[in-house]
Amino acid sequence: MAEDPRDPDQTTPVAPATPPPASQPDAEQPSERPPSDAILPFGERLDEIAQERFNRTDWIELAAAVLLALATVMAAWAAYQSTRWGGEQANAFSAAGAARTEAAQATSIAGSLTQIDVQLWTLWLDVLNLEFRNLAVDPSGTSAPELLDATAVAFVAERFRDEFKPAQAAWLALEPPPGLVLPLGTPFDMEEYVVAERVRAEELNATADAAAARARDANQTGDNFVLVAVIMASVLFFAGVGTKFKGRGVRLVMLLFAALAFLGGISFMFSMPQNVGL
Repeated sequence: MAEDPRDPDQTTPVAPATPPPASQPDAEQPSERPPSDAILPFGERLDEIAQERFNRTDWIELAAAVLLALATVMAAWAAYQSTRWGGEQANAFSAAGAARTEAAQATSIAGSLTQIDVQLWTLWLDVLNLEFRNLAVDPSGTSAPELLDATAVAFVAERFRDEFKPAQAAWLALEPPPGLVLPLGTPFDMEEYVVAERVRAEELNATADAAAARARDANQTGDNFVLVAVIMASVLFFAGVGTKFKGRGVRLVMLLFAALAFLGGISFMFSMPQNVGL
């Protein structure tokens, strides 16, 4: 009897299920790469970008870097010069003070010597007047040499200082007015009366004045170098801050200000004397 294909008791053999093929490693799968002409190697691309930026605006940063370096050196030199001129000022003021001290001492000595001359000359006049009285004659009838040769008068005259004797001789050589034995005035009015210590005091005062003038000049020069350092600081500001802006026009303006300030500061600095200190 033929089998009925619709008989439910009859089973149909099923083929065993085969496992799916194992997936291949990713390394074995072909990788997708863009076309070679779409990009450049990494290093070459960076060089191209850098060159493009430099061609546009990076020359401003290069110029700013040069200005920063030069301004830093000039600011340091200005600070050094200010310190050197400060030392010159101190030395000049010290020399002026020492000269004025010596001038004061010389003036004091000159005053003392002048007092000695005045006292001796006054004594000489007193002795001369005493000779008039001792002679009991009319002064107009007595010659000056006769009175000057008197023992007491000559004794006092010998005690005159060497610096006073030329002035005394020049004064006695003057023509006295009619009726008088001695000329008018005093030996202290004569050009021949010169006290060496007074001359020395005048020279020391002149030296002190010159040293004080040098000190003032050194002080002004030092202040000028400080001003140069301030100008260089402004150059550092404009050149450094200007590169932080994004706008090309603003960067150019800041760089221009920095360059003008640098040129002005350099011109001003080298117009002043330089104290190297060697």
